[in-house]
Amino acid sequence: MTDLVDAAGELKRIIGESLGAERISRTRIAPYLDHAGDPAYSIAVTMTSEKDIPDSRRQTELTQRLVEALTKLDNPRFPYLYFDALDIVRSPDEADDFEPED
Repeated sequence: MTDLVDAAGELKRIIGESLGAERISRTRIAPYLDHAGDPAYSIAVTMTSEKDIPDSRRQTELTQRLVEALTKLDNPRFPYLYFDALDIVRSPDEADDFEPED
C-alpha cells in the first residue's frame, strides 16, 4: 500500500504542476491490470472545464513525465490517463468500465 501512496502522491504532484492545480477538480488513481494483463494505473483527471483538457501532444508529454517518475520510484506500472470535465454532461452508459468510482 505504501508504494501506491508514494506513487499517487508523486503522480498527482506532476499532474497538478503540468496542468495547473487550480484547473483540476479531482484526480483519482487506481491500480489495475491493463488489456495485456500488465500492471498499470488508471488515472482519471477531472478538469473544472472542458477547455482545460490538454490536447493530445500535452497528454503525451504528461504521460512521459509520469512514466519517468514511476521509473525513478522503481514502479513498473504504466499510467493510463483519462480526462473529463465538470461541464461535460454524460449519460451513465458513457462511463468507462475501468475508471474507479468515487
